[in-house]
Amino acid sequence: MTPRWQSNNMMAAVGHSAQDESAREIFVFGPFRLDASQRRIERDGSPLQLSGRAFEILLALVRQAGNVVSKTDLIAKTWPGADVEDNSLRVHIAALRKILGDGNGGARYLSTVSGQGYCFVAAVSRPDQRQSAPINPTYHHNLPAHPRHMVGREQAIQDISDKLRAQRFVTVVGPGGIGKTTVVVSTGHALLAEFAGHVHFVGLGETDNAALVPAIVASSFGLLARSNDPTSGLATFLSDKRMLLILDCCEHVIEAAAALAERLHQAAPELHIVATSRELLRVEGEFTYRLAPLPSPPEKAALKAATAIAYPSVKLFVERATAGGGEFALTDANASDVGNLCRRLDGIPLAIELTACHVGTYGARAMVQLLDQHLNLLWEGRRTALPRHRTLRATIEWSYNLLSEPERVVLGRLSVFVGSMTLDAARSVAAATEDDDTILAIIDGLVAKSMLALNTGSQPTRYRLADSTRAYAQEKLAASGDASAISRRHAGYFLGLLEKITGESDRNLSMAADEFANVRAALTWCFSDQGDRRAGVALAAASIPLFFKRSLLAECELWVTRAIEALDETNGSIRHGLVLHTALGATRMLTGQLDELGAKHLSRALELTEKIGDIPGQIRLIDQLHLLQLFVGKYDDALGTARRGEAIALAGNDSAAVARMRVLLSISCQYLGKFVASRSYIEAAMLHPGLEGDIHSGLTLEYPKRAQITFARILWLQGHPDQATQMVRRAISDVIAANHPVMFCRALPWAFDVFFWNGDMDDCEEHIDRFIVEARGHNLAILQMVGEAMKGITLLARNEIGTGLALLRGAIEKLQSRSFGAVAGLRTPLAEALAAADHCDEALDTIDQAIAQARHCNFMMDMPDMLRTKAEVLMHQRNPDLSQAELSLVQALDLARHQGALGYELRAAVGLARLWQRQGRRQEAHDMLAPVYQQFTEGFQTRGLKMAGQLLAELTPQRSCSLAAR
Repeated sequence: MTPRWQSNNMMAAVGHSAQDESAREIFVFGPFRLDASQRRIERDGSPLQLSGRAFEILLALVRQAGNVVSKTDLIAKTWPGADVEDNSLRVHIAALRKILGDGNGGARYLSTVSGQGYCFVAAVSRPDQRQSAPINPTYHHNLPAHPRHMVGREQAIQDISDKLRAQRFVTVVGPGGIGKTTVVVSTGHALLAEFAGHVHFVGLGETDNAALVPAIVASSFGLLARSNDPTSGLATFLSDKRMLLILDCCEHVIEAAAALAERLHQAAPELHIVATSRELLRVEGEFTYRLAPLPSPPEKAALKAATAIAYPSVKLFVERATAGGGEFALTDANASDVGNLCRRLDGIPLAIELTACHVGTYGARAMVQLLDQHLNLLWEGRRTALPRHRTLRATIEWSYNLLSEPERVVLGRLSVFVGSMTLDAARSVAAATEDDDTILAIIDGLVAKSMLALNTGSQPTRYRLADSTRAYAQEKLAASGDASAISRRHAGYFLGLLEKITGESDRNLSMAADEFANVRAALTWCFSDQGDRRAGVALAAASIPLFFKRSLLAECELWVTRAIEALDETNGSIRHGLVLHTALGATRMLTGQLDELGAKHLSRALELTEKIGDIPGQIRLIDQLHLLQLFVGKYDDALGTARRGEAIALAGNDSAAVARMRVLLSISCQYLGKFVASRSYIEAAMLHPGLEGDIHSGLTLEYPKRAQITFARILWLQGHPDQATQMVRRAISDVIAANHPVMFCRALPWAFDVFFWNGDMDDCEEHIDRFIVEARGHNLAILQMVGEAMKGITLLARNEIGTGLALLRGAIEKLQSRSFGAVAGLRTPLAEALAAADHCDEALDTIDQAIAQARHCNFMMDMPDMLRTKAEVLMHQRNPDLSQAELSLVQALDLARHQGALGYELRAAVGLARLWQRQGRRQEAHDMLAPVYQQFTEGFQTRGLKMAGQLLAELTPQRSCSLAAR
């Protein structure tokens, strides 16, 4: 790829003198010309108006073109010292996109990189650099040919050039295959004019004899015959010359190369040196440039082709995959797989090139699976490449052979880690007989030699092996015969870590989430044929809070099931059995397996808690049994379970547990239609200040603000719609702020009814799509179906009858097949929609099924509304059955009054008043509806009360209409 300052866009700068241009920092991209010193941007010669901050943002992005600039950095540059939120940055980015015409006619300038920041993706040229060399230079140099397929290194070349101008001596450091040679050769070509063609390249990769290094460099200048001391002769020859000397591939002759470079740097004040090495030369005058991997898409990024190609690693992959007439094409369908490949290859250009060459044969998805199974270290690259670059194995082997024996041993041991590791983890697992100081020195050496990457930006500092290096080192570890012992030590370390944080703060659990890949790897080994099942049982039990924290319930079920199977053969402890049976019952329930097996595991866990006198454990299990009974429609049993929990909490003198059990009692009473008792329980529960004290512990199925949402429902049912709405909005905001998918998916359906009852679907519709995605992503099968039902109801509320009906009907059928108990309540909006669509026979069958099912399991919470809905269906028929409709409405009215459900009483009263109005019984209708309406003190802007007020106005004689005017 041609460096940006040599691109064909140079014609955009015509009309500005070369002398003026060279004195200023100017960028050209598309039809735009940006002058940093003049703070001016033009489009086709016409100035554009940009705010000062928008200009600063654009300038920062253009200077880093092709690289991702974090939001934090952009905010720091644009609002130095100010506390500014991301929204302000997004506003200016949006303004820039509009002014630049981003997206118009296929033009692309700014790309949002999810979870990272923003990237300037258009080609940028620098007129000052471009015009400093004649069009057809005639310089004599020995540089290799200019790399034609370099991607994403423009800024690196610029940075190295700047360092060379300022410091004279730069060592470009990085692991094998990162592209050091390509970058320094390109830098040499870019600086030819600046050094009047005096750029000299010496490749040291072909010699194994360090003693010959001075002679090799001297002979490249034709000096060998002139002196018996090559180093002195070189120093004398270069002492008065202004030149750029490139010493490539120094790591295997590091001592000799370092000594020579230091001597030449001191002897020749006009000599500039750039060296490449997998470790620093560590000499006086040396400055470091660590060449970073090519930016790759973040993990789990949902990519389209247009966004993926903005990442240099993906761009390189596509170029190499299509080179030579390959049939591969980047599409929206394979963009995420390609992004995953590039990330898995650590953004290392050589690894990407070697892998991309085979994508036409296997396909991107299959190659991801191949990487999962084992990284192919033998795929070959160009025949003309240096031997050390023809395969990944050769590249890694080159570096491996430069390590000392202790470094090789420790590298093999570190290959047991998946992803990154802390220093403490690395020391604990890699140390056998070595003392701490020795291990630290070895780890530092591996970092220095670019075999182990160091991320100083994390807290604590973390280390990581590139996947290709790890695969190679694993082979060496296996050949050593120590793999089993190291894997056992690895599993033991993470078992100790998890046991240490069990029961500690949610913050510590969040920190442990960084270790998840290693915990998973340790579990895999423990339950393998070569593993340690006893350790696996303990590790599975200890990792359950981590799985719940990450909402990975299906995977949690897998490991817990294996651990329970191994309990007997390993004589596992009661406490291990307790947490394993608890977790299995909970995960089966939340993933939609509403069967006796889940209840059996919860009951077994409850027996174990009673056996050891663990009252908090009993309370958690009561909570889970209660939820399972609600899911399967055993509402009377759920009330009994809640009462059992209250008795246990009272006997244990645990006031917080008593409060939690009273929340369950309130919920049970709601399902049973006992609203007065429900309010009494929830008000008592909310008096306890520590009600939500342990919500974030790993095994709980509670969620923030469960009590408040329960209370909000009671408030609406008892005739306080405004208070209910305000409370439920605040509660859902708090749940979302907790950033826990399972908790969010537990909370929203319980809150949804308040929005639905008030007719305020807009208030929660924005959350439902996220709810469905989270439930699907975390395998929460039952909750996903409930989410689809909620989505169907919202579509029906917007009069999207066809789509809404299909979605709601399908969700109900799936829930019914899973024996979900509360499905009766979802049939009510379905029946109303069917009737509105003139499918009255189906509507009547639907509401009759709902009423029968509700009566069978004593689901009385929605019974008044079911009876009202049946009346509405009967009145909507082609031959209305008004007498049966009136009977249903009277029953609904009486039941709502008996339950103390003023909200439902109003709905039934409105329906009955309309029926009597239709029959000419206006006064009866008025006298029945008015007292119900008068009981309300708020909510007069809600749909239900507006409707009642309008109906009363129609029924009220002109002389006494003051009531309806409220």
